[in-house]
Amino acid sequence: MTNQEKLKNLDNVTFKLLDKLEEFPKDKLSFCDEKWSVLQIMYHIWLAEISSEKYIRTKIQYPETIIKTPVSSYIKAFLTKYFLLLGYSINAPKVTAEFPKEIILKELKKNWINSRSSFSKLIVELDQKNLSEKAIFRHPLMGRINLSLTLYFFEIHINHHLKQINKRLSANLI
Repeated sequence: MTNQEKLKNLDNVTFKLLDKLEEFPKDKLSFCDEKWSVLQIMYHIWLAEISSEKYIRTKIQYPETIIKTPVSSYIKAFLTKYFLLLGYSINAPKVTAEFPKEIILKELKKNWINSRSSFSKLIVELDQKNLSEKAIFRHPLMGRINLSLTLYFFEIHINHHLKQINKRLSANLI
């Protein structure tokens, strides 16, 4: 599967979820006790993706500093998936855990459409520069990872939080 196809699959999951969330009243999506609200979870996922893209765009300005993806990163990616499947969680980086006072679902969806379009263009750019297989991103658990593993992280990240969203709403959305 190509990286563009992986991104398209992410789009399908993300926008199907966003469409389903539009069926819920805002107060249910905004409800916040000691845990994040559904809207905060969605905002966090989006922030993680745009922060990753920002990091990658900065990193590729200095291609001489980009290393080959270590084999250990593939092993750590596999372990991260099962770590999250077992219900463990990791404290989110501060940049992805700060939320505006009000999160509007329609605005978030629009922002996500724009950021996914931008990421699609980044995929093309990385392919043109022959950097897709290089370790262009540093993940806190997986280490230095390439584009394919970055998209893999996006996939397991949204699936991890989908469980939390379903639990908060007591509904199986996807």
